[in-house]
Amino acid sequence: MKKKRAKAKKKKSGLFSLRYLLPAGFFLALSVFLLLGLNRNPNEIPSPLIGKAAPEYALPRLADAPASIGRRALTPDNGNTSAGQAGAGADAKGGNDNLVSSQALRGQPYLLNVWASWCMPCLQEHPQMVALAQSHRIRIVGMNYKDQPADARRWLARNGNPYDEIVVDAQGRTAIDFGVYGVPETFLIDAEGRIRYKLTGALSIQTLQDQLLPAIAALENNGQPSGSTSPRPNPAP
Repeated sequence: MKKKRAKAKKKKSGLFSLRYLLPAGFFLALSVFLLLGLNRNPNEIPSPLIGKAAPEYALPRLADAPASIGRRALTPDNGNTSAGQAGAGADAKGGNDNLVSSQALRGQPYLLNVWASWCMPCLQEHPQMVALAQSHRIRIVGMNYKDQPADARRWLARNGNPYDEIVVDAQGRTAIDFGVYGVPETFLIDAEGRIRYKLTGALSIQTLQDQLLPAIAALENNGQPSGSTSPRPNPAP
């Protein structure tokens, strides 16, 4: 009888210990995964969008935007650039003067930069965008994200307008299609409309020189750049 009681007590004690050990083990495993994730270099995490077709869109143009710093005409057959000529908007209307379509932008690579006037990292990266516009290396299309048009125009007038085209994504729906969860984000899109490079967060001088410019050069040489980098973005309001 004593042996049975001791055995039952031992079994109960084992179940009691297991009840506490299982949650503790689960919490320990979760902590390890979180620690590994936090310590992982975001630059090494590839974007699932790379190499895939960019989402189709047709968005209204930002009306009465300040003159572009690097505006020029690009033709799909030769890629020649010329400062001061009519901008990419002449080729990007898609049948409507107030709309810019992704289909009409095809034929040459372009950079899609998602930005907003309320975004502090956008201001931090802006000198790099201006420098890129002045180099006339590639068309730059700005997607104004969840912003007020008047605020966007004032921001561009104060800081300079590097964009050949500016489209307005007032509700952020097109940005959702691109997987944007904060601004700024930048996409390099090739002549066929495929995403070749994605940058999450502000474009730094180092990232411009080490990653974005080589990716643009690879497209110019008919290469296929792929990659993404992820500085911390500014969350949407």
